[in-house]
Amino acid sequence: DIVLIELGPVNEEAHVYITDGAGQEYLLGLAKAGSEGTGVDPTEIGFDIAGIALPFAARAVRIVGLDHGGQAPGFDIASVIARIHDECGDAACNPVPVDGALGVSADSTLSFSPGSSAKEHIIYLSTDITRLSETPHQQDANSFDPNGLELGKTYYWRVDEVNDTGIRPGRIWSFTTENKIVIDDFEGYDFLSDPSNLDRRTIYDNWRNANIYLTDQLSAGCGKKSMGFNYFYSGLSYDETLHTFSPAQNWAKAEVKVLDVLFYGQPFNTTGQMYLVLNDGIAETIVPYNGDANDLSNEAWQLWRIDLGDFNDLDLTNIESLSIGFCAEAGNSSSVGFGNVYFDDISLYTTRCFDEDRIAPDFNGDCLVNFPDMQELAANWLEQGRNTYVVAEPNAPIAWYKFDGNTDDSSGRSAHGITHGDPTYTDGVYGQAIAFDGDDFVELSRTVNLFLSIRTGITIAFWQYGSDSPHRTDTLCCSNYTYGVEAPAISVNLGCWRSPGKYNWDCGQPWSFQSRLSGEHRYQTEWSGRWNHWAFTKDVNSGKMQIFLNGRLYDSRDGAKTPISGINFFQIGSGWYGGYDGLIDDYRIYDYALSRPEIVHAATNGTGIFDLPLLLPADLNKDNRIDLADFALLADNWLQDRLWP
Repeated sequence: DIVLIELGPVNEEAHVYITDGAGQEYLLGLAKAGSEGTGVDPTEIGFDIAGIALPFAARAVRIVGLDHGGQAPGFDIASVIARIHDECGDAACNPVPVDGALGVSADSTLSFSPGSSAKEHIIYLSTDITRLSETPHQQDANSFDPNGLELGKTYYWRVDEVNDTGIRPGRIWSFTTENKIVIDDFEGYDFLSDPSNLDRRTIYDNWRNANIYLTDQLSAGCGKKSMGFNYFYSGLSYDETLHTFSPAQNWAKAEVKVLDVLFYGQPFNTTGQMYLVLNDGIAETIVPYNGDANDLSNEAWQLWRIDLGDFNDLDLTNIESLSIGFCAEAGNSSSVGFGNVYFDDISLYTTRCFDEDRIAPDFNGDCLVNFPDMQELAANWLEQGRNTYVVAEPNAPIAWYKFDGNTDDSSGRSAHGITHGDPTYTDGVYGQAIAFDGDDFVELSRTVNLFLSIRTGITIAFWQYGSDSPHRTDTLCCSNYTYGVEAPAISVNLGCWRSPGKYNWDCGQPWSFQSRLSGEHRYQTEWSGRWNHWAFTKDVNSGKMQIFLNGRLYDSRDGAKTPISGINFFQIGSGWYGGYDGLIDDYRIYDYALSRPEIVHAATNGTGIFDLPLLLPADLNKDNRIDLADFALLADNWLQDRLWP
């Protein structure tokens, strides 16, 4: 089962899904916080999932808060508990961290459910899967403390079970550690101290000796809080706040190399010297801020990067305290200064990769040109922007929206569109295109009659130019649905959930995973920042669903034989997952699954020519073709390293 605790006002609502953490999900139901008269007391909401047969491994819970027009927006989650039961058999199971987990803490302890009749466990752990068997740890307990993990590493581990009959080898699991250690992000502090609650902390428990305070008015990153520091110094004094570690921290174990501090200035600040102090119990190392002194008066979050390798005398195995302070600039001992600076996200990192340091052949963004970049080049070898394909004229569409300043149906069936919101028109691929901003959509009239002829096959084809959606859950078109109650028979989603995102082509009634063609966009340009032609087809008799992008087969699946029926409402520009941000042109619906030559004919007005910018990272010389010239540029930079420090 899954249990939520909600702390907000009464009648706040959310839809709760169980998912594989990627593209597959199952709606458990509606979570409603409290009822009339219950006030703001915590609400416990439970979902029994024991009888649900999922076609995927349940890995995550997705909660979508519902906004009721300002009456009860939001859904305030205090906790989420998922309880599982799984008989392991002879082998160990239920690894923690789960197999494939990302962002695992460097001080994590590994655990698992033991196999039946296991008397001992042999645990293997390594960052090199080929050398995994070289690191056995034999023990009785079904947990293992690796005594610290390196940052930003993928670890492989296996548990072999020892019983009376011998050794039962386990399967190999993996997880990837977080790429930083957070010293303080200031999110764990309360504004008021509560002596009766020992778990509550204030900022003054960790930061002392200065006029500092906690604020929720300004924050960097995804948090809500930061530390304000009202400083004052003179020629004879400095102002410094102290953070003590108890016990002392061993930064060397995690192989950290960089200390990051984010700070935010104020225009009235006196621009003296900001500095940081590290203490290893024997000596102090003072690190002056080496940027522009005027940064202290800049109202923007700025990153102070400190290379720990510059301090050879500092014992990183025993860091007892960290201080931040302000003093007069060197040579100006008579000056007096004051001001207010905010601090947030003080963190430790291993070697860093910054976008400004990357070179063009570093396709995967790890600041190193090596085999993954070669694989990217090979995957797109001989791709080009201008392509000519064989064409075949398709039957007439049953609905055709050119969006040339209106939403009229050009097919002759008069299934004209009805606009909702305030969509506008701009230049398109052919004539004009309709522009949606996430709150607009076009409802098709005469929907029931329009879809009467669609039972065993369908094609939806259009030109699309997406924007970077603020909600990141864009549905481009959708048939009738009631969110959380009835799933649509037809739905097209691009850039869904994540950037560059997921794509979903749903077609069939009732909705099921067997009627979904889903995957992950490889490049963001496949759905935003450029014109693309998409075609989505389904043939019920053969059970084949296909997606075509710019004349090429993009994805396909078999076994999707659910019928297309029960459609009495259809909209373009919004739907199941949310509103669409971007342009759509030349939108067509056919009552059968078009072949590729027919799709190309419809997309190009019969020419068969797609002349588009390539917009792939492997096109290094920008000649709209990936060939030996691009390979030569990659080879010139082979094994180049732009990591810092």
